Amino acid sequence: MIRVYLDWNLYSILKQPKLEPHLILNSFLQANSDKIQLVYSSSHLDDLSETSSGKRIELQKDLLHLSRMTNNICIVSYWGSEKVILDNRDPTEFFHSNLKNNSGFVLGFFEWLRKLVTNRYGQIRDGVIQPHLNIDVTKICNYKVLDLDKMIREAKLSDSLENFLKKGLELRGSRYDKLSYIDYYYTAYTALDLISFYPDSMKEKGNFENLKNDANHSAYGSLCHAFITNDNKCYNKSKFLFDYFGSKSTLIRTCKRKNIGKLKEELNNLLITGSKPNRLT
Repeated sequence: MIRVYLDWNLYSILKQPKLEPHLILNSFLQANSDKIQLVYSSSHLDDLSETSSGKRIELQKDLLHLSRMTNNICIVSYWGSEKVILDNRDPTEFFHSNLKNNSGFVLGFFEWLRKLVTNRYGQIRDGVIQPHLNIDVTKICNYKVLDLDKMIREAKLSDSLENFLKKGLELRGSRYDKLSYIDYYYTAYTALDLISFYPDSMKEKGNFENLKNDANHSAYGSLCHAFITNDNKCYNKSKFLFDYFGSKSTLIRTCKRKNIGKLKEELNNLLITGSKPNRLT
């Protein structure tokens, strides 16, 4: 089976697709349901916890929709484990299990502290880091790995892109835990945003949560045979990181498509090249 990862935006859109790229994707998935296995992750559940807060009926419908689309196949990295595995878990059970596990006083305190810090993220990035580095966002968005490595050295952030990312892991306190591929990838994704590589907008409350979830969607998508997203900034960060991490996953976007024929070609090519070995195979 060809393992395909969609971001939550697409799962939601596919309830009632209207735009041509989404209609094409929906038709493709239905026509090839015997060849393609859609998967979900805990990041989809995090998306739902943000968007469905206080809306129990909508939340339950979304969880059932996720269950139907994925047949309960989940890609997951459990706490304390370096491994990323495929598991069979009902999204509703998984969602409420996460709520129960995160309901203690200590975890609640750290959640409060995390939100206090992340609510300031946009101010730090746009008001401190970007002016200090004199970053031209239009230029950095065209950088390749070697270009970004050079910029980081010239800005004296670190002696290399690799060590810049490792420093991010140390700041997270990960030396006390087993580091997973997802940890490293997540740090790399958010580091790209921090230095204004296709930066997410932070004008609205909760946008850092979107950045965090997109980072994990991209990480899990890089381990599948294909990652399909409806977010242009996520697409471009993922494109850079798929190259950096050597991911063999096929990256496809459904947004900002001028050539619909090209989208059809990319989807159909999955049937030919999609089952190539990847990290989970």
